[in-house]
Amino acid sequence: MKKWIIALPVLLLIAAFQMAGGKWTLLPSINTPPSRNECGFAAVNGKLYLVGGDAPAMPVEIYDPATSTWTKGATAPSIMHHFQAVGLGDKVYILDAFSDRNYPNQIPLANSYAYDTKNDTWQQLAGLPEGRRRGGAGAAVYKGKLYLVCGILHGHNNGTNGLFDVYDPAANTWASLPDAPHIRDHSMAVVVKDKLYAIGGRNTSLHDANNFMSFFDKVVLDVDCYDFKTGKWSTLAAKLPLGTGGGTCVNLDNKIFYIGGERATATQPNGPQKDVFYMDPEVDKEWKVGPSLNKARNGVGGTVLDHKIYIAGGADEDIGLEVFAWK
Repeated sequence: MKKWIIALPVLLLIAAFQMAGGKWTLLPSINTPPSRNECGFAAVNGKLYLVGGDAPAMPVEIYDPATSTWTKGATAPSIMHHFQAVGLGDKVYILDAFSDRNYPNQIPLANSYAYDTKNDTWQQLAGLPEGRRRGGAGAAVYKGKLYLVCGILHGHNNGTNGLFDVYDPAANTWASLPDAPHIRDHSMAVVVKDKLYAIGGRNTSLHDANNFMSFFDKVVLDVDCYDFKTGKWSTLAAKLPLGTGGGTCVNLDNKIFYIGGERATATQPNGPQKDVFYMDPEVDKEWKVGPSLNKARNGVGGTVLDHKIYIAGGADEDIGLEVFAWK
């Protein structure tokens, strides 16, 4: 959570990666769209779509890796921030988000939305039922349906939860599923094979009596796993080595990568982080430390295209829009 965005020159960043090492490197883009944070990023049909952000309603920004250029798409129908975008078919889906900037009491979107990449149009979808509308949740796709897990109901005030819902885009309907074992918000979800992982985030509902914003150190290290075949939750033995809220998470070649975010500790004030952790959930017994980001990143969107991880957006005092990739 950052309440300001600095419009600095935009960098496109690409990283070469071998499983035994690698590093993040910077690659300038030809043109420079405005900076944004608390946004979503998704890959659809060979292009990358940057949507939303903690700002007035913004146009979609579309990156073409073949030409290293950005083009502008249709403006979002609402303010939308604190969400994980999901690409499916020709569309980018926003299932949950906050629809205003009235910190700390932001209101969740009443409806979900899809951006049609072929027609450059936004479509209003059925919203979550009242009482389940939220922001800061993890979103992922499995076999043509979209899943939303955890989040917070009432801005940055209260309502951190373990809610689990499924959206069927063919029927435009929602259904509720069993809650995750741990509550969290500012968190992510990722699917690897037949399992969904709820990962990262914090409990923003926890406020010390004399320090409302003490939630920055209330990070969640447990990783919860939902098995689509059995319909049951479990919790991995391997905890995240360090937690954050507002990071991003992707599946690259059936490995989970958890990247960036913000946290405070007993000795350090809250701030964006450069951490990268990864693991193969079917093989590894603990998380591995990946090469750190060049610049700390919070409120960032992440996606995978052509066996590369791209991340875009993020907030800090001296950082505009950036994109990273594993190669």
